This record gives sequence, C-alpha cells and structure tokens, in this order.
Amino acid sequence: MWGASPARVEEIRNVVTYETTDSEVIVVEHETMGVVDTTGGRFRVPGLLVLRVRDGHIVHCRDYMDAAGVAQARNA
Repeated sequence: MWGASPARVEEIRNVVTYETTDSEVIVVEHETMGVVDTTGGRFRVPGLLVLRVRDGHIVHCRDYMDAAGVAQARNA
C-alpha cells in the first residue's frame, strides 16, 4: 500500500509482540512513522499484525492499520 502512495515510511517503532495460545501465531503492535513527499507533512499510523509461522516461514499474515491514521497520512 505504501508504494502506491506519496507517503514514505521512514521508521517502524514501538514494536510490541504478544504470544498466543497457538504456538504458530504471534501478534505484533507497531507504529509506522513517515512523511508525505508531496507536502512534507509527517504522520504516525498505528498498526497490528497477526502472523502464522510454520517451519520458520510466514504462512499467513493479516495487517491491520488505523484507517483514520492512513487517511490522515495521505493528506498530511
């Protein structure tokens, strides 16, 4: 998604991981920080990843982002 936008990711920070009762599943909270190249506006978008890892490979990934934060990033 970020590649099709003038919003450029500069940093992923505040990464927190959570183990689940399913040994293949991990949940990750994070913040995506960046700048909109066309305006110079800065943005912060909170997100959540749910990953399923099997035999050392990611076999499933869900990526959830704050929709309002994404909209604000596009207009920053």
